[in-house]
Amino acid sequence: MDNLPRLIFYASGVFIVSAAFTLFSSEFLKKVSDPTFVGTLFLLGFGLVYLNITFVTGRRFMRRLQGANPVPYIFALLVAIPPLVWVELYDAGLGDFKLTFMFTVILACGLGGLLGHRAGLKAQIKFRKNLQDFLNQDKD
Repeated sequence: MDNLPRLIFYASGVFIVSAAFTLFSSEFLKKVSDPTFVGTLFLLGFGLVYLNITFVTGRRFMRRLQGANPVPYIFALLVAIPPLVWVELYDAGLGDFKLTFMFTVILACGLGGLLGHRAGLKAQIKFRKNLQDFLNQDKD
């Protein structure tokens, strides 16, 4: 695979970003167990952050590949591991909402991988068109 160093760089980066966000936002995990509207907003916020991390890295990595590739789903797995392990090891104060948080993270990462894959395929087409235009411009 020609993109192996690039894959390792992206995979380590996405894992570190996910772990850093999990670590720095761990104090807000107890807000998820709030039964009011605030708890729902915090749960939605966590889901959107993990979805966005997966989506952006998957789309960006796939832009320079050729054809479909399962890399965004690998990124989704790497993004989901730190919060799931953190919630299991650390008593975050989630109580009964632990499974709800875990389901939200898994769903958000899976959806981010799916949407990142689709957006990456579209970005490949645009990247090739721009590259072809650039190469034709040099010939003129």
